[in-house]
Amino acid sequence: MRRHGRYIIVFCGIRLWILALVMGSLACASQADAAQQLPAPSANGNAAVRVTDETGRPVQVPQPVRRIVSLAPNLTETLFALGAGDLIVGDTDYCDYPPEAKTKRHVGGPVNPSLEQVAALHPDLVLATRNINRESTVQAIDRLGIAVYATDARSVEQVLASTERLSRLIAAGDAGQTLLAQLRRRLADVQQRLAGAEAKNVLFVVWQSPLISVGRNTFLADALRLAGARSVIDTPQDWPNINLEEVVRLQPEYLIFASDQPVEIQRDIAELRHRRGWSDLDALRRGRVIVLAEGINHPSPRLVDAIEELARALHPDRFGAQPLSNGRGL
Repeated sequence: MRRHGRYIIVFCGIRLWILALVMGSLACASQADAAQQLPAPSANGNAAVRVTDETGRPVQVPQPVRRIVSLAPNLTETLFALGAGDLIVGDTDYCDYPPEAKTKRHVGGPVNPSLEQVAALHPDLVLATRNINRESTVQAIDRLGIAVYATDARSVEQVLASTERLSRLIAAGDAGQTLLAQLRRRLADVQQRLAGAEAKNVLFVVWQSPLISVGRNTFLADALRLAGARSVIDTPQDWPNINLEEVVRLQPEYLIFASDQPVEIQRDIAELRHRRGWSDLDALRRGRVIVLAEGINHPSPRLVDAIEELARALHPDRFGAQPLSNGRGL
């Protein structure tokens, strides 16, 4: 998690979302405005369904969908989770989960994909997401006569609802229904276990320098809430820059990081313990640090894994587990 000059190079989890927000993204529209009615796919290969995507755009999607280009890692993950990985003919350079995603034809980065490569793959459908992909990219693909459906999930429930819409759009059938039922059952189990538990005050560290955390209206803040956590940062900004002195004043009970690089994150956290300001945080001195898998940064079905992981780490007694030393706490 060292940042020395790697801000433009490291595209990982929520950091990609932040970069996209800086460079420009799809026009904002409430997911509640997305059309709820997705007609059953026609058996006629020349047919199409007219839907409204989650940013409010009307889209004509050919049916059945046989070829998909995904322009975001979370969408690639979602397609694989729906059992539709074989429909993906192209994805981005940063689609690396599951491992099979790496074998797909890459069309560049989510912020600046190659339109020529997208068109050359002859997709029936391109999937984009508001907070990563540029509006200009979506418009350009649309002008090529290729259907583009954009998602905009800002809560865990909306992640599930978006997954369900995609499942119906690509006719995932029983696989989609089974997946959604499992995810909702797992979330319900977490909520049942945490019933009556006091939420832990936490700081989710998205970025160390500058210090960036999460705002109240993000899917990530909602995931923290469902895991029995309460962010000490309460702001309508999605990814606010935070004053470290203010964090020291607030003294969160736990610090939360996300990384799939255990050696690197342990080294970084060890360095923070000796850094001015950070060393004044009781959570850091007492080892109340939780490192989650990068899945928590992705608004995809894998988000539920991270919610379970965090809930166990923060409330081990509710899961019959040991405190932090038995998990990924450092």
